[in-house]
Amino acid sequence: MNKINNILKNLAEFSFFQIYIETKTGNIIDDFKDVLTSDEINKLDKNKIIRIKNNDSIVTTDNWGKLKDVFFTQRMETYNLSYTLNEKIKLELEILEKLPINKTDYKILKERYQKYLTNIKPQQIQDIKPDEIKKELHNNIFKDNSIYLFEKYFENKSMTFQSRTDFRFLFEQMKKDNLIHDTVTLGQYIKFIGKYEYYEKELKAIELDALKNIQRTKDYNEYKDNLKTTLK
Repeated sequence: MNKINNILKNLAEFSFFQIYIETKTGNIIDDFKDVLTSDEINKLDKNKIIRIKNNDSIVTTDNWGKLKDVFFTQRMETYNLSYTLNEKIKLELEILEKLPINKTDYKILKERYQKYLTNIKPQQIQDIKPDEIKKELHNNIFKDNSIYLFEKYFENKSMTFQSRTDFRFLFEQMKKDNLIHDTVTLGQYIKFIGKYEYYEKELKAIELDALKNIQRTKDYNEYKDNLKTTLK
């Protein structure tokens, strides 16, 4: 049992201290062979930039100084966008405190990250990376902060790349509610949802008032009402 516990601890600390790196889909095409058919692979956009984890994405005591800002930014991206930075940092510190640590290097990394988190100030990110914050809100697609509504629906519905109807529903309903810019095309939207691992190039048309979309509309309006303070 002790051996199993040690293995689980090692996996936990190893999995936590990693970042995503960006590469083209075409560079890792072999990785898709066990999960996609040949036709599905052929439909992939080989030039699409995606995030992956590999040996180069492991955070160590040697590369901490170089990767710490990227690591922090990506960790913050795992939280609901409606959370404030202070709330995210508080949650992160709680997770870090409970993280099982075995190896000395990871104990050092944990201490360094705790110090990093306790020293950071919310205004620092706003001052240093305003363009990245604006990009994170995807204001080229969504008006104001309405990305929060999209994220809320996506998370609560546990959507995947197969949630085609839900993706199209969000596009049509948010367009109707004037939460997506009028100039945004379906093609631009499909490109955006690649961020959510939707790799197909089409989304079948739907009717918002169809009976099968009643529950979707009800849930959508509930999430929208709950986020009124955010969607100004």
